[in-house]
Amino acid sequence: MVQRRRRRTEADFEEVPVIDFTLAERDPEAYYKQLRFALEDVGFLVFSNIPGFEDGFQKELFATATDLFGRPQEWKDALGTANSHSLRGYFRADTLPGPHKAYAEAYRFGADLPAPGEDAPFWLRLHEGPNQWPAASDLPQFREQMNTLFSRYHALNLALNQHICHLLDLPSDGLDEFFPTKTIEYNSAIWHYFPLTPEMKKAENGFVQGMHEHRDPSTFVTCLIQSRAGLQVQNHAGRWLDVPMVPGGVVCNIGMQLMKLTGGKLVATTHRVNTLKISQDRFTIPYVLSTRLEKEIRPLPQFASPTAAKEHVAPNPKIAKLMSIPDPLVRSGYARLSLFPAATAKLYPKEFEEAHQLGIV
Repeated sequence: MVQRRRRRTEADFEEVPVIDFTLAERDPEAYYKQLRFALEDVGFLVFSNIPGFEDGFQKELFATATDLFGRPQEWKDALGTANSHSLRGYFRADTLPGPHKAYAEAYRFGADLPAPGEDAPFWLRLHEGPNQWPAASDLPQFREQMNTLFSRYHALNLALNQHICHLLDLPSDGLDEFFPTKTIEYNSAIWHYFPLTPEMKKAENGFVQGMHEHRDPSTFVTCLIQSRAGLQVQNHAGRWLDVPMVPGGVVCNIGMQLMKLTGGKLVATTHRVNTLKISQDRFTIPYVLSTRLEKEIRPLPQFASPTAAKEHVAPNPKIAKLMSIPDPLVRSGYARLSLFPAATAKLYPKEFEEAHQLGIV
């Protein structure tokens, strides 16, 4: 009788690793040993000492975020995502229905591109369009600061792609084919998580939802800077662990698309924001370098065998339904619809109802 070869099991972890980014040049052997454990077994890490992400630069950004969200509600609503078919601008996450509700408000960005025509497919109109920028007279440095950050994030992502290729024994440009070449496309937002209230302190299960538990379904890598702690990851035993607050640090995690590309060798880990950990206003700015929407993600040949992958927790049912949609373009549109149900139900009623019937929203 032929025995089936079993998948490998990832090592469990009790803390999120912190890796000195400069080790990549100073001590590559030590760097890639740490990076391998972080990406294959944890799915999360915090980089320290990344040039351009110094603590002073991050504090300037968070000071601007404090100014942005401190404006009157009417001012913020005038820049709301309901005004944008590509869902750029301000929104209140604590008013979202269902699991995407978060005890927070946010301001969303993407690549600054012209809006597609009315005849364009819904998924393209959701992904492409201009940003909504506050008037320069209100926030004079805002646009320049954010574009500087986006440029530095882009450079970091290019470097990380090469480092990941090294781990996977791919050519240094082995991931390039999955990213657009004509434009730099990305998704980003400034998040303002509201602080804990006295009533919330009574929570009995140790958790108050700042952001629901999830894995990133449509990304390769997510990078994030944070003003204070609050992010948690779930280890393989089911315990929730705090992501450490490192001044000048950048949190990075694997998304489900890169996990799929590597046949599960790299792991996308469940994470959440716990408001019980947030005693003061918390600001974060995540960034995702967008992959080509039209390119289907399949395991690379060397990772197509189940024996090459490690066992991981299955995605939640809605994510599983989303990932089962065969057309990557339509799937990307439904993924975006699910994040902003109130706005997209009005802007895209037909497609929203279709997503609802499929059990995605």
